[in-house]
Amino acid sequence: MAHEIATAADGRASIAYINETPWHGLGQRLTEGAPLEFWQQEAGLDWTAKQSHVRFSRTFTGITGEEETVLAGSDDHVVLYRSDTGGVLSVVSPKYRPVQPRQIIEFYRDLTERHGFVLETAGALKDGKKVWALANTKHALQLRGKDEVKGYLLLATSFDGSMATQARFTSIRVVCNNTLTLADKQGRAEVVVPHSTQFDANKVKLDLGIGDAWEAFQKNAETMSRRIVSRDESVRFFLDVYYGLDTDEKIKAFQQDEKNNKTVEKFVGRMQESLFNSPGAHLESAKGMLWGLVQAVTHDVDFRLPSRSQENRLNKAWFGSGAAIKQRAWNKALGMVA
Repeated sequence: MAHEIATAADGRASIAYINETPWHGLGQRLTEGAPLEFWQQEAGLDWTAKQSHVRFSRTFTGITGEEETVLAGSDDHVVLYRSDTGGVLSVVSPKYRPVQPRQIIEFYRDLTERHGFVLETAGALKDGKKVWALANTKHALQLRGKDEVKGYLLLATSFDGSMATQARFTSIRVVCNNTLTLADKQGRAEVVVPHSTQFDANKVKLDLGIGDAWEAFQKNAETMSRRIVSRDESVRFFLDVYYGLDTDEKIKAFQQDEKNNKTVEKFVGRMQESLFNSPGAHLESAKGMLWGLVQAVTHDVDFRLPSRSQENRLNKAWFGSGAAIKQRAWNKALGMVA
């Protein structure tokens, strides 16, 4: 497949979901409350990451002058591969402790059975190198009466060392599907478990402080929806979030280069398009408000930032450079309402 959604052993796309069909039109639609075992199967996650010693053929010129081939190996690295297809996931240290796809799904068992969470999507990217599941926490708020925001819990891991296992609360703005990570009371955006340590689902849930993060987010979002911003503040906000230009001196130094001037002009035009014309930009909570600046950034990252494909954009928006940009926007906005 040209996109980054993985393929299951039976040839289907490794993604399952409830409610509306995703933009890519791929995957298996499930009914709300489907058993987790069914989720694992339909999302193409019914496999394990297995380890094998590294073995390779080595060809060299022997003492007779003829080429010789021998089988060599390494005890310093192991190959991670999928149990269903045999596809190679990565070459890692023997100390690498993968979190299995089944563990990602099982993480939500007590949350769905006892706390009312609803699993909404799960799947894999990049041939299974990244696996995730996303659940609706059933927390929601209405900013200034019309701007609805829902709370979600995302758990993701990788098998190629590209990221640690991450558990994070994420908000989704209903009017435009913008996503934004929630920080807890200490300002942390997520709970991170390195692959060098054992994954403990109960400890992760405890560290997340389920409930506290949403309360803090709701309070800050409501404050941002009433914080008026000027046009000059808006431009400075975007330049700081994307380029780190947080002072007049840095902005002037950057604009001394004519090429940079053109870059900034094009960039500001793109951000104004998200600021004034994206879904929800007209709402009272966003128009001329700090909340609108944050949502302009999230809309830009989730839908407008140049990417090779929609799936590549999702990968960056959830796990990569896009997620970092959105977090900087949220942190800067917090500083403006502190």
